[in-house]
Amino acid sequence: MTSAGHPVLGLYAVQTGKLGVVATDGVGHLLYRSDADSASPPTSNCNGDCVQTWIPVLLTEGQAPELLGVDPGIVGTLNRPDGSSQLTLGGWPLYINRNDDGYLQAPETRASAGTWFAVTPTGDKARRTG
Repeated sequence: MTSAGHPVLGLYAVQTGKLGVVATDGVGHLLYRSDADSASPPTSNCNGDCVQTWIPVLLTEGQAPELLGVDPGIVGTLNRPDGSSQLTLGGWPLYINRNDDGYLQAPETRASAGTWFAVTPTGDKARRTG
């Protein structure tokens, strides 16, 4: 179960109008990465108050995400300080914004932990196209 409460975790490549191809969870929420984190080694710096807005995408032990249009070779996990396992893409820890309405719209948000970006299926930052 993800921390957002979804029983089956999906990691899907989805075409959007303004962001191009992005990664979403199984129910259409955009996935995000933070410039405050690291991909090498995969490190999350979103803890405390940060996780109230930027919810880490968690895997339970033995769980693997369902993939669609995502290379399984770049999907991984990292261990969070609380012992949970957070999903990574291209080494970047993944999050869901708690205000995401599931309509593939990226909020213009800056968080105190750094700058946040919707993520592509390769783990890169999604760029607005229009």
